[in-house]
Amino acid sequence: MISIDESRCNLCGICVPVCVRRILTKGEKSILIADRTLCFACGHCKAVCPTDAPQLPGLNEQFQPAPLKKEIPAAGELFRLFRRRRSLRVYRPDRVEKEKLKMLIEAGRYAPTGANRQACEYTVVNGRKILDQTCTLATQALQEEGKKIQEMVDQHRMAKKPLPEDLDSQQYFPAIWGRIANRWKEGTDQLLHNAPALILIHVKEHAATTAEIDAGIAATQMTLLAEALGLGTCFIAFLVRTLQGSKALRDLLKIPEGNRVYVALTVGYPAVTYLRLVGRRPAKVKWVGDYAD
Repeated sequence: MISIDESRCNLCGICVPVCVRRILTKGEKSILIADRTLCFACGHCKAVCPTDAPQLPGLNEQFQPAPLKKEIPAAGELFRLFRRRRSLRVYRPDRVEKEKLKMLIEAGRYAPTGANRQACEYTVVNGRKILDQTCTLATQALQEEGKKIQEMVDQHRMAKKPLPEDLDSQQYFPAIWGRIANRWKEGTDQLLHNAPALILIHVKEHAATTAEIDAGIAATQMTLLAEALGLGTCFIAFLVRTLQGSKALRDLLKIPEGNRVYVALTVGYPAVTYLRLVGRRPAKVKWVGDYAD
């Protein structure tokens, strides 16, 4: 529960406008809290206070001094890091150190979440024994789903009806999933790309108001830190898809009942060196207001 240390507060009022829930006001001796139950411990007030008057029991030690401006990477350097990151599909067999995997989880933990719910949970799988079993179960699940999709596609074509948008975008999946499954039977991993580690981000149902966004932001911070640690990553959306319906796969990866997986991220050391930055098509932008076209 938040409180204000009156012995430290100098009534500068800097904390008042940064309070997300607008529960701080100036009093005669210190800042007043209108309703402590509305505070969700975002810490904005504590972060801007020059005297460290706001107190958040259990979290105080985490609000360490922020880096100086000169310690922050230059915009150009940071932008090049963004463009340097690629989805890695060629990994070395080297095991990823537990300390580095912990650092990636920390990067996700400190990502912003809607209403500061911090509902993201993580499952870390290290080693090919479980990952090989994951590939077996996932490729089987994909093939089963692929058959259903193909049946719907065939029905529409036989009836000479146009494919609905959602089905149109998935009509090539059965063939892709079939190839992945066949290659796995031959000993080639085209699902997890022989990565030595896997991280799943999942959220309990109704525990967050913006679960998919929260998981995406956490994963983004994790992938960028991975680059700084010399690791590569790849988002595996096909695995996420199978985890929605395969009980065997969820049990294998110990996903709690009622949790939905939003991100599956392979992690490992690159077996290749990319010599050029990422290229992308021009952004589709509509300027509104002062800079309108």
